[in-house]
Amino acid sequence: MKKKLFCFITLIVMLIMPATQVFASELNFAAKAELPDNQVNPDVSYFDIKMNPGAQQTLHVQLRNETEKPVTLDVELASATTNLNGVVEYTPNTIKPAKSLQFNMKDYVKAPKQTVIPAKGSTVLDLAVKMPDKSFNGVMAGGITLKEHGLSDQGSQTSGKKVAIKNRFSYVIGLLMRQNLAAVPAHVKLNAVKPSQVNARNVILTSMENDTATFIQQVAVDAKIFAKGSNQALYQVAKEGLQIAPDTNFDFPIALAGKALKPGTYVAKLEVYGNRQPNGKILRTTAEGKQHYRDHWTMTKQFTITEKAASTLNQRDVTIKPSHPQWTYILIGAVIVLMALIILLLILLLRRQAKKQAS
Repeated sequence: MKKKLFCFITLIVMLIMPATQVFASELNFAAKAELPDNQVNPDVSYFDIKMNPGAQQTLHVQLRNETEKPVTLDVELASATTNLNGVVEYTPNTIKPAKSLQFNMKDYVKAPKQTVIPAKGSTVLDLAVKMPDKSFNGVMAGGITLKEHGLSDQGSQTSGKKVAIKNRFSYVIGLLMRQNLAAVPAHVKLNAVKPSQVNARNVILTSMENDTATFIQQVAVDAKIFAKGSNQALYQVAKEGLQIAPDTNFDFPIALAGKALKPGTYVAKLEVYGNRQPNGKILRTTAEGKQHYRDHWTMTKQFTITEKAASTLNQRDVTIKPSHPQWTYILIGAVIVLMALIILLLILLLRRQAKKQAS
């Protein structure tokens, strides 16, 4: 039995609700953000700072080690991204940055790649932060990941188009940077729709983008796929309670539930609701009742599934039994008939030979 259980602990960074303070006895270190005087919200445990354009400052993270040996930490910086499940990630990953992303967090925050916490001691990690010179409304979002050096992942680490579970000794501190508190209207657009796979299963992948510098909270998506010219939905999915980070791509998969992809022209229709509020003017009706939202977008896009794409993906889908072309069955039938004729011929020859011997 392993002495330590691997775990992944993420401090969720959200604009409308405070992050939860994480305590983990499994970690060999503890980390705490020193909130500066220009902290927007002093009641949270992550950085949420307001700075003037071009301003610079140093942020501090208190690190403590209660073990008998020094602990070496790898320090990683990343802009926030949105994964397939509608969950915001603050750790480095392979999700492609959105075209609307003007300022990548890692270009404006500098930190040592490693830091050492002495045995039974503490140290301070300094982060050099620079606000972009250009004025903007909204928020830059990202995170600082602290993980013990030399510890490898357990389980599979996959690309941005697959779900991955990472088990590490790591701790993430969110970082929000803004120049003002002006509200930014949210906006979502549909960039592309294509056949794809998630965990070796066929999906129709809709690629959306939040092209605004604001979090979109409590997102709901109602998605349907139609054959071109038809009003009958072939596939559909409804999800809610999602979140989209500022200026990020959001790939939303529509599962085919074991069905094979068929070549043809299709239409994807998405109803996306954002920022659920009790007094929201946008109404969404579900089996559980009515929901109120502040924002709503209707998006439609035509797409094509080619024979090559359908064949390739169907062969890779672990839930689809291999299909054989018609000529395969014709060949099998011909072989069976031929074998029957050979057996019949052998029987006739044996009988004839037996008659000759008898006479």
